Amino acid sequence: MKEEFENFFSDEYEYNELVNRYEDMIKNKHQYFFDVYEFENIIDYYIETDKTNDALNVVKFASKQHPGSIAIQLKKAQVYIDKGFTAQALRIIKEIEQIEATNPEIFLLEGNAYNALEQYNDAEKAFDKAIEYAFEEDKVDTLNTIAQDFEQIGKYTIALKYLHKAFKLEPSNIMFLYDIAYCYEKAGEIQQSLKFYHQYLDKEPFSENAWYNFGILYAKAENYKKAIDAFEYAIAINQDFSLAYYSLANALSADEQYYQAILNYQEFIDIDDDSPEVYTYIGNCYENLDQMDLALKYYDKALGIDKSFADAISGKASVMFQIQKYDIALNLIKKALIIDQSNPDYYYLLGNIFNELEKKNFALKAFQKAYDIDTTEPDFILALSDAYIFYKNYDKAIKILNQGIKDNKKNAILYYRLAGCYLLARNPELAGKFFEKGLKLNSIFYFEIFAVYPEANENTLINKLLNKYVLTRKNS
Repeated sequence: MKEEFENFFSDEYEYNELVNRYEDMIKNKHQYFFDVYEFENIIDYYIETDKTNDALNVVKFASKQHPGSIAIQLKKAQVYIDKGFTAQALRIIKEIEQIEATNPEIFLLEGNAYNALEQYNDAEKAFDKAIEYAFEEDKVDTLNTIAQDFEQIGKYTIALKYLHKAFKLEPSNIMFLYDIAYCYEKAGEIQQSLKFYHQYLDKEPFSENAWYNFGILYAKAENYKKAIDAFEYAIAINQDFSLAYYSLANALSADEQYYQAILNYQEFIDIDDDSPEVYTYIGNCYENLDQMDLALKYYDKALGIDKSFADAISGKASVMFQIQKYDIALNLIKKALIIDQSNPDYYYLLGNIFNELEKKNFALKAFQKAYDIDTTEPDFILALSDAYIFYKNYDKAIKILNQGIKDNKKNAILYYRLAGCYLLARNPELAGKFFEKGLKLNSIFYFEIFAVYPEANENTLINKLLNKYVLTRKNS
């Protein structure tokens, strides 16, 4: 309907005249005649400009001039859906279905109504009827319209069903490849998304948006080398693509290429506005490069823009912690936590500061807070288990480490620490079991057992396993 509307009124002046004529009639309380098609277009104008009350008024007026018009009744149902009067809209739609049982527009509207009610199975049934009754030459557009409806409400898996059907009917339309890739990305199916972006880029290699999305996916998959390549392609196509510089900098930072990351953050700032977030990221890069003065400079730049930017305050606290100014670090991290009490990294840093200040009980409470917010982060698991080990609460430490392994099955360090805990708890059999599991995953970190149980090398089973997995390999 929108395409017909735009094609019919390609001349903007003529279109404005129609709306102005209607508004002049209302303002001066005149009575003008409009045909059904003109009313449809006026209603569409108000719907598209988010003036649903005005659209409803037009519907009421149009119904008086054309009381038997099904087209006007459909517009009435559409306006009701937009205003949230979905039950009334469905009643109108069901009445129209009795008259025009094979009109695809009716079933498209019915599907929208059911989506608004979150009755997605009923919506699919209605949409499937719309496809069934659509003319053959309209089926692709109908499928695409339905897919867009589901995309807009975040039902990407359902949208994919209709996009795949549309692409099968019209394989030359490469925008379906893009939309399919996008929906797979939003549905969390990264490999499938990459597959379809690949196909799209084979046909449209100069799409900066596709390369950008490609990079985002590789970054999510922690394949930073390929993410960097993709973002660089996007920038080569469009050198003013600020988000690509930003995401490239994030990928470079994650890949520990901190100098290059800083350069690209600066490029982002040159194109976009100053941002406390970006200045904080630059500070983090300098901190990782052990250039603490420059790190502080950029954290202060961030705070110059927003004095309550908690990440920048936390960044300064981290620098102070590393240069052993623990009291200053403590005051800063407490300030950050007043602003944001939901960030587990802040509590983790707080716990480390308390450890250095020999306030072990406070450290345990801080690590517990970090862990309670995110029970899957290995750093929080290790810190909290160490805190319980300090207080000889080995059962608690063992429980935390066991849960941590369930969430991080390939983290060898957790297995070694758990093995050490079992030795402390005088359970050498389980200690050997988890030590061997750690060795099978990654024997490089075997020494982590000694962080928990320094006398582990005196245990016969531990020595036997070390000889089997470490010493034998070194000698071979």
